[in-house]
Amino acid sequence: MTVGLLEQIRDQLKSCNAVSSEREFCEQWLGKSACYMRTLRFTGTAPSADALSVCASKLKWHEGHLSQSTQSHHVHWAGVFGKLHTQCIKAIETQAERKWRSRNGVLHQ
Repeated sequence: MTVGLLEQIRDQLKSCNAVSSEREFCEQWLGKSACYMRTLRFTGTAPSADALSVCASKLKWHEGHLSQSTQSHHVHWAGVFGKLHTQCIKAIETQAERKWRSRNGVLHQ
């Protein structure tokens, strides 16, 4: 997985005014330094499971709170956050499976 998923999440959060910058996203939604995304892009490194987990947790928390609202735009964003949470979890699982498969010599399903 590339930085693409995190960029998608960042863009969605910006569009609903949950974050105002990539720096804020890195620090507040990933639990990482302000330059985390730049570093991933520069090195071609995949996001860490830690960053994805922190992001997934925060998305899930906000999804729960927004889904209880009577305002339609809050309910809409709850659905968006839920889908993004699912994508984070799938990315974590994919990374984990790739890791154990490579360590155990299991290349195919």
